[in-house]
Amino acid sequence: MDPASPPSPPHEANDIFSLSDSVLSSKLRFIEEIGFGNWGSVWLCNPKNSPTSHAADDFDRVLQPKIAVKLVHRNTKSKTTVARVKSLWNEMKIIRTFKSDPHPSIIPFYSFVITPSYALITMAYLPALVPVEVDESRARGWFRFLLSGVDFLHKRGVVHNDIKPANILISHKNIPVLVDFGFAEKYGLDSETAFHSKVSYGTPEYLSPERAREIPHDCRKSDVWSLGVTFFEILTGRTPFEECDQEQFTTKEDLEKYWSRTLRGKWIGSWTMSKGMEKLLRRMISPNADLRCTASQAMQDPYWQTRKEEDPRHRRSSSYTSSLVFEKDMSKQPDLTSSRPQATKGKENLKSPLALFSSKSPKAAEPDGHRTVARSKSQPKVIASKSLCQEARSGPSVNRFVPNQGFSTIIAVR
Repeated sequence: MDPASPPSPPHEANDIFSLSDSVLSSKLRFIEEIGFGNWGSVWLCNPKNSPTSHAADDFDRVLQPKIAVKLVHRNTKSKTTVARVKSLWNEMKIIRTFKSDPHPSIIPFYSFVITPSYALITMAYLPALVPVEVDESRARGWFRFLLSGVDFLHKRGVVHNDIKPANILISHKNIPVLVDFGFAEKYGLDSETAFHSKVSYGTPEYLSPERAREIPHDCRKSDVWSLGVTFFEILTGRTPFEECDQEQFTTKEDLEKYWSRTLRGKWIGSWTMSKGMEKLLRRMISPNADLRCTASQAMQDPYWQTRKEEDPRHRRSSSYTSSLVFEKDMSKQPDLTSSRPQATKGKENLKSPLALFSSKSPKAAEPDGHRTVARSKSQPKVIASKSLCQEARSGPSVNRFVPNQGFSTIIAVR
């Protein structure tokens, strides 16, 4: 079997497709790249065929007028690429299980497609990233939805493993939706080892102390920690253990200092929130995992019996740029500094992956990355300025990480 191919899907599946590159190009119009990273890219796409047209088939019928496509290149000679395709297949299997049992705060899945050149997932398109520095009265409903969504996952044997503001989008109905299940894992609820892990991957400033130290832990409790830190950032614009919202994590020493603060559990600086919210977050962000609440327990917290007030202030989270990564082998660091394609509304983006099929220009060589440690706070805030956005993509230079006996390197295939 092709090493860059996922296992053969069940014959009766009607949302898993094997297509030629040309057929895929005839079905999807790639409009704009809306996400990127060492693992691949996410594109806003329009289906070219109406679901009700005579030319429509099963692939067309599962799509909406606007969709998000998470895409990775296939290269059978690259072990990293093979791992990326397998990771995408794993992500698809997890979110696909919720098609018949959906939750409003879990990203809807449409289809998985494999072609000679690409593997991709089609999903719902949600254009708005969750903002930060939002008044508690506005964020309160979002938090309730997200807690419900995480509790929903845990009760079905799934842990997300990378909860952060950058992985939360807001739907047209003002509902927060958890996306990017690339690190997610699914466990059998009857297994004695369900939710037990000692791996350490994710985004550094959202890792629980036990996960950062790579000691055996309950993944569900780590999800709750990450969610609590995310709630704090949505309210204040920074995590509770950052000295400022632009604190740099460019060396191993920077991260070890940050993780040492999480062990002490003492929040830094000032913050504005109700006493009830603070008590809830302290239960969720307890450095002692045995004392940390579960998502279900957080749903029953007395905070939800209190009243709310209004204040619409907000801004965007700096973790929006967290798809950039540290490379363990810096000599293999991929070039992520190229500018984002400028799309023409409603037309095929000439720099899209599928536009290359008909182009005489050769494809850009795909970087052969290695295992990586993700980061987010080391990039500047993403704002409307193109110059700052470009700076965020390139990011600062970083040093090579070496594990030691304290906090370990956070390893993940992306």
